[in-house]
Amino acid sequence: MLRVVGLKLIRLVPVLFLVSLATFFLIDLIPGDPAAVALGTDATLEDLEAIRKSLGLDKPITERYGDWLGGALTGDLGDSLRPPNEPVSDLLQRSAGPTLRLSAMALGMSFTISIFLGVWSAHAAGNRADRLVSGTMFTFISVPTFLAALLFIFFFVFRQSVPRYLWLIIVGLVALRLVYLAISRWLEERRDFSGWAGYVVAALVVSGLLLWVFIQWPDFPRTASHRYDDNWREQLRSLFLPALALALSEIAVFTRLLRADMLSTLQEQFVLSSRAKGMPTWRILFRDALRPSSFSLITIAGITLGRLIGGTVIIESIFGLEGLGKLIVAFGVLPKNYTVVQGGVLVLAVGYVLLNAIIDISYQYLDPRIRRGRV
Repeated sequence: MLRVVGLKLIRLVPVLFLVSLATFFLIDLIPGDPAAVALGTDATLEDLEAIRKSLGLDKPITERYGDWLGGALTGDLGDSLRPPNEPVSDLLQRSAGPTLRLSAMALGMSFTISIFLGVWSAHAAGNRADRLVSGTMFTFISVPTFLAALLFIFFFVFRQSVPRYLWLIIVGLVALRLVYLAISRWLEERRDFSGWAGYVVAALVVSGLLLWVFIQWPDFPRTASHRYDDNWREQLRSLFLPALALALSEIAVFTRLLRADMLSTLQEQFVLSSRAKGMPTWRILFRDALRPSSFSLITIAGITLGRLIGGTVIIESIFGLEGLGKLIVAFGVLPKNYTVVQGGVLVLAVGYVLLNAIIDISYQYLDPRIRRGRV
C-alpha cells in the first residue's frame, strides 16, 4: 500500500512542475511591458526600472524562473505591486482561511444532505418521494448561485418569519407522516410491538429535533464573519447562508449521481443476498450499498472542492467575506497586481492537483479490488 502511495506522489512531481511553469509565464503572456501595465501611463522611467528589477524582468528567463521557483518553494511569492506592498504569501495566508472554511462547510452540507436524499430516492425509486426529490433537485440546479445568495439574504435576514414558520409546517408534515406510518404498521402487525413502535419513537425524536431547531432559530447576519477570534457558533452562523448558497447546486448534482449509482448497486448479487438473509433495510442501504456506490461521488466532490475554493468570488463579494477569490479578482486582476494573481493562481492550482491525488489514493481504501489490481 505504501508503495502505491509513494508511486502516486512521485507522479505528482512532473505535474507540479508544469503547473509552476504555466503560473510563472503568466506575466510574460501579458501584452506589452508588465511593468508599464501595472503602473499605468503616468509612471516615470525610474518607477518602471524599479518594477522591472523587482519582477526580475531584467534577467534571462531561465534565471528568473529559477529564482521564482526557489522563492515559491520557501514560501516567498514576492511583494504586492500595490500599496501597502505586503508580501503576497501574507495576503494569501490571510485570505485563504475564510475561503477554506466556507468551501469546506459548503461541501460538508452538500455531502450530508445529498447522501440522505440520494439513498432515500434510490430506495423509493419510482414512487412519489422519488419524484419529489428529483423535482426539487432539478429546481436547485437551475438556480444560479448569486440568485440563491440574494434570495437567502432577503428571506433569512430581512424576512426571518417566512422560513421559520415554513420550517414549522415541515415539522408538522414530517410528524404526521411518521404517525401515519406507525398506525399503518400497527394495523398490519398488531402482535408485533417492535414493528410500529419504531415509527412512534422515530416520530417523537425527529419531530423533537425539528421543533428544537424552530425554537433555537438564529438571527443570520447580512455579512459573513472572517474573524478567527469568534467562537465556532458565531462562525457557523455567519457562514451558514453563503455556504448554503454554494451548496445548493452541488446538492442536486451529488444527489442525482448517488441515486443513479445506488440503483445499480441495489441490483447486485451481494445486495440481493443480504435481502434474502433478512437484513434490515438500513443496513443494506448504508452498509452494503452505499460504499461501492460512492466512487463517483467522491471523485466529483474532490473536483467540486477545488472549484469552490477558486470560484467563491461572487459569494464572497455578496456577503462581504475577505476570501481568496475576492483577493485575486479585486486586489489582483482589476488593479493589475500581477504578483498577487501569480501567487494566487499557483496556490489554487497546486491545491487542486493535491486534492485529486488524495482522492486517487482514497480509492485504495474504499475498494480492495483496486489495491489488488483487479480493477
